[in-house]
Amino acid sequence: MEMNYCRRCGEQLEQKAIGFWQCPNHHSTYLNASPTVGVFFVTDDKQVILSRRGIEPNKGMLDSFGGFVDVDESAETAAQREIHEELGLDTDQYEPLTILCTAPSHYFFEEEPRPVLSTFFWSTLKPGAAPHAQDDVAEIVTLPLKDLDLALLCADDITQGMRQLQKVMEVSDV
Repeated sequence: MEMNYCRRCGEQLEQKAIGFWQCPNHHSTYLNASPTVGVFFVTDDKQVILSRRGIEPNKGMLDSFGGFVDVDESAETAAQREIHEELGLDTDQYEPLTILCTAPSHYFFEEEPRPVLSTFFWSTLKPGAAPHAQDDVAEIVTLPLKDLDLALLCADDITQGMRQLQKVMEVSDV
């Protein structure tokens, strides 16, 4: 990521280390990963419910349901908000979220890779829950968890989360 000028005083920044810049006035700027969340829903017959991305980056590829964590928001609250925004589901329509893993990756925004740190959860839908694609979800896709082609997933962190889900659900040879 390009860092040229101090956000506090406007002086030119000097890169002191990877992800660390400082200006002549000793104001420091760090390139930290942005927190994101992702949720995988699993059916009773070990299928996974995924999102087909409706926007760039990686439009058309498969993704978890989720997004960026807002300021003053926990990962759990962000996941619940994203589920509501992308699927129209309230918390009483799915089982409590279970933390799965965390994974680093990069999100390409305005043609620039931005570091992210994703927290993944999994859950199951309760009977009668009727998710519908909205926000940046083009389509809801249900596929067998065991035979899922990981090349269809949109990012490295999603792939890491899916591998962990397969391991937890005991459908992987990993």
